[in-house]
Amino acid sequence: MALGAVSLVSFGNIASAQNAVVDELNAYLNSLISARAPFTQESADGSTSTGTFYLQKPGKMRFEYDAPSPALLVADGQALAVFDKKSNRGPQRYPQSSTPLSLLTRPDIDITRSKFVQKLEAGSMQIHLTLFDPAEPGNGSIKMIFDRNPMALVEWIIVDGSGLESVVRLGKLTTNISLDSALFSIPMTIRALENDG
Repeated sequence: MALGAVSLVSFGNIASAQNAVVDELNAYLNSLISARAPFTQESADGSTSTGTFYLQKPGKMRFEYDAPSPALLVADGQALAVFDKKSNRGPQRYPQSSTPLSLLTRPDIDITRSKFVQKLEAGSMQIHLTLFDPAEPGNGSIKMIFDRNPMALVEWIIVDGSGLESVVRLGKLTTNISLDSALFSIPMTIRALENDG
């Protein structure tokens, strides 16, 4: 996708025009208190799945995949739980703070202070923000893509440790809405899946 005129932001020495891009992105990210959007995921193996993305600050996210995908991801502010709805085993859990996408869930986002931000590319049409975990660089990276007119998170590209890419495209974000807290409860999600099974 064309960025238009591209400028790289170096956080060690940011020019005033680039500062404006940082301010624009920080303001948008901090305005996302809660959100819901449909998504389509194109995986590296060529498969496509759909679902619904939920965000509730501080700390909470959910990726609800539509059938037949068995995947479900729930972040409660402490842990990221990865469910396989067809499995009888419990979810795999990871510290949420170690996942770059957790930047979205912070209540006070400043991308210049995030340890995950690797690169910011700004063009007239889009902003690309590349994230990775410097403590685990072999885990790959996430590139978040924002449209600028109007400002909106529209896509992210996940590159795994072996270089394979998956693309998640968001539909229209419905923002600042009331969401059921049960969506972000790992224990309640476990019980709901057990009851469904």
